[in-house]
Amino acid sequence: MLQLINKKKIYFYLVSFLFITTIFNDNLINNLKSIFKISEVKIDNTKKDINEIIFSNTSFLLGKNIFHVNKSFILEKLNEHNLFENIIIKKIYPSTINIKTKTTSLIAITYINQKKYYVGLNGNFILAKQISNKNKLPIIFGKFNPDDFILLQKILLNQKIDLDKIIKYYFHKNKRWDLYFENQVIIQLPNKNISKAINIFKEFKFDNKITPNTIVDLRIQNRLILRNE
Repeated sequence: MLQLINKKKIYFYLVSFLFITTIFNDNLINNLKSIFKISEVKIDNTKKDINEIIFSNTSFLLGKNIFHVNKSFILEKLNEHNLFENIIIKKIYPSTINIKTKTTSLIAITYINQKKYYVGLNGNFILAKQISNKNKLPIIFGKFNPDDFILLQKILLNQKIDLDKIIKYYFHKNKRWDLYFENQVIIQLPNKNISKAINIFKEFKFDNKITPNTIVDLRIQNRLILRNE
């Protein structure tokens, strides 16, 4: 009889232990889940409109488990806006996501399907309504690849051409550029050997022949033609 009572006690203690352990484990798991829920998305960028774009694309993270965050998915969402040269995403345990970005420089304005875009130094078209811009930028006409324009600017800078004095660019179908300066002088570049053509322009002695509405035609190799219109 004593043996039977002892067995009953053992069963009781075992069941009680399992019950208490289960409750404890459930509480522990729930507490851990609560601790590792994302409570803050910290954005390291000084521009208010950029911060708003980043937060609108990452606010879905709030309340998610930090261990389940897919950085590649966040990068993909942010890169859809074509705004950034660099994005760094860090998990700061237990409950914070830190996003640090470097916004690309805006170098020109263009229009695509009657919508205004900025051209970024990162080689992307950026829809203008996304962000504000206070800088004076040249306008580009024609259908062009941003990388071609960035290459042109590098060539012009190497040739000591003041980009701030160019107010407009025109890109032709035969892949050559016209430059429109604020003094109303137009330079027509060839589609090849641009540096060589600009050297000819710089070495030419104009003797005050350059006046407003002058067109400097450099399209023919090793030749410079001046026209006034």
